[in-house]
Amino acid sequence: MVCASWYVVFTTGCTSDMVAPPEPCEVVGTYDDGVRDIIQSSCNLSGCHDGSSGVGNYESYEGIRGVLENGKFRQTVIVEKTMPKSGELTDEEFELLRCWSGNGFPEN
Repeated sequence: MVCASWYVVFTTGCTSDMVAPPEPCEVVGTYDDGVRDIIQSSCNLSGCHDGSSGVGNYESYEGIRGVLENGKFRQTVIVEKTMPKSGELTDEEFELLRCWSGNGFPEN
């Protein structure tokens, strides 16, 4: 009896902790087609990722490639939503970046 109770609690107790799968992307952008403008206006600012602060130069796709490949961009922008420091992204901008991330960050 105790074993049966433990089994029920153990196998069903964590279902509310499951993360829902992301919504499918309706718009799949590329860096050259929309993403660059968001990066330029939200990240590549004086004192941020403009090359002068020592935390990256996001003036070009090559400049941002390292944080795309190591997962930092996805983690801070899409998952944690702690970037950009300059302010919140619009829903449309966030969705474009989320889909861009989900599709492997295509350049063009």
